[in-house]
Amino acid sequence: MREQGSTIRSRRVRRFGVAIALALVGSAVATTGTQAATDPKAPKYGGSITVAIDGTIAGFCFAQALAGGPLGSTRTIYESLFERTAKGDYVGYLAQSGTPSPDLKTWTIVLRGGITFSNGEAFNAAVVKQNLDIGRGLITTYPSTGIGVNANIVSVDVVDPLTVKVTLDRAQNDFLGLMYRAGRYVMRAPAQIANTATCARNPIGTGPFKMLSYTDQELVVVKNETYWRKDGKGRQLPYLDKITFGSVKEASQRAAAVRTGAVDVGFFTQGDATFINDLRQRKALVTGYESTKTAWGQWVPNVNKVGSPFKYKSCRLAAAHSIDWKTYNKVRLRGNGLYNGSIVGNNHPMFTKQGSPKFSIALAKENVAQCKIDNGGTFKITLYADTSTQSMNNTKFIQSQMEKAGIEFNPIVQQESAVLISKIYKGGGNDFDFAEGTPAEGGDASYVIPFFISQAFPVGAASPVANTPYGKGYNKVIALGNHSDTMVDTLIYAAQAATTKADAKVKWTAATKYLQENGYTIPSVHGSFNVFVNNKSKLGGVGKLRMPGGQVAAVAETKGLDYTGVWKR
Repeated sequence: MREQGSTIRSRRVRRFGVAIALALVGSAVATTGTQAATDPKAPKYGGSITVAIDGTIAGFCFAQALAGGPLGSTRTIYESLFERTAKGDYVGYLAQSGTPSPDLKTWTIVLRGGITFSNGEAFNAAVVKQNLDIGRGLITTYPSTGIGVNANIVSVDVVDPLTVKVTLDRAQNDFLGLMYRAGRYVMRAPAQIANTATCARNPIGTGPFKMLSYTDQELVVVKNETYWRKDGKGRQLPYLDKITFGSVKEASQRAAAVRTGAVDVGFFTQGDATFINDLRQRKALVTGYESTKTAWGQWVPNVNKVGSPFKYKSCRLAAAHSIDWKTYNKVRLRGNGLYNGSIVGNNHPMFTKQGSPKFSIALAKENVAQCKIDNGGTFKITLYADTSTQSMNNTKFIQSQMEKAGIEFNPIVQQESAVLISKIYKGGGNDFDFAEGTPAEGGDASYVIPFFISQAFPVGAASPVANTPYGKGYNKVIALGNHSDTMVDTLIYAAQAATTKADAKVKWTAATKYLQENGYTIPSVHGSFNVFVNNKSKLGGVGKLRMPGGQVAAVAETKGLDYTGVWKR
């Protein structure tokens, strides 16, 4: 059975790859085209498009942690309670509103009525409670990293069919940001959840599209005829009939595919900088869209991993001082990133440069010498890279810099990103010496701080999950640094409890300073995501559709384009 399944899967994988290869053979790389015409007023219905993404689609259940293009592909099927506008405000989507109590410990979520999943099941408060209770580990059907992320939730209660009350252990002023979680906190249908054997490959959401077929290399979605949204003119959404998302791992092939029209759309991460810059020069062929830089770059030393030298501050600071991130941004990222000396962006509430270790080979060598004394004479670590050529070359560049300070290395571990993610976020903690370029994202702190704290459930936590096997097993999974310094927790929780922005800013600054000066989190290059559309594909409506509550960015963080409002002229 396994051999037969592998054969079928390989044929499907080859189908998308061969289609692109044939299209590329028949297309000249340096062909010219005309700039896309102005959108007509009325969108057209029908048509299908192809999208080349940067990685495999590991699945659709609670345990699958997706990023980049794979995440964006699933967001054609799924939707979240709240969304983030282009201005950075959190607004209701499947929910109408989320309102806190004065002490910020109780949040009341009011849902929109009349929404169904694509299979006809009703979306209501009971479904939200089910999703949240599974996500936080109270219902033990599907263990996932959400157990650590949601550790502050004590209870989820159905008030009425369209109202949910969420009670927290600690005050949390950024709770709506957590419910958005960079587009990852989606609502799944009861029918999908009910079957543990098929949950990962049978996505059922409230979104504009529904699955037609799936392998980890290719997802085909078709229009959800019962979708709940209409555009500003009262026209039913979505406009497209079909979208095919295919994994094209090498950025060079992805760029060639969208440039020549082998695919309609190509998704690119910051590490694909060489090809992003090239595509930006080809305005006659493609139109580019860039997200805001809300993918915060940090390297997190794994403090308590067995055998890792990073339990010593000297070793962490040696690593922090040894990497010239400005040169990395210039050479490897072609200037597409932002290095500001902080673990977050300039407009983020946590932003400060205080305590940040500056690049200095002299200071790095000084700390390497102390590290070897502290660590019994050795300082040897392991880095990892995705299977793409770009990822490996990026990692090699950083390793070569650290070697100049006297840090030694084991061979780089190179594996598919989904495999690496499973080894980084696992019971017992991260397998590697670093968490490289953590997934801390968004304009607020809610989806940043779970990765910094010492453990998900503090001592004396009121959550009923804290002392369960799931709670104990996932207590350190999100805390990527695996440190035991509860001062980090104290500073972060104080900032979350602040009732004014001014007070929160002071307290967030103190938390960031402490993280940076102790080498618990090393600032690196902050990044964005880019999407390019082939002009001959004649796509309209990109970034134009208003969502409930406000205007979404053309490229919404890691999710890529919002295909709900995209159409073919």
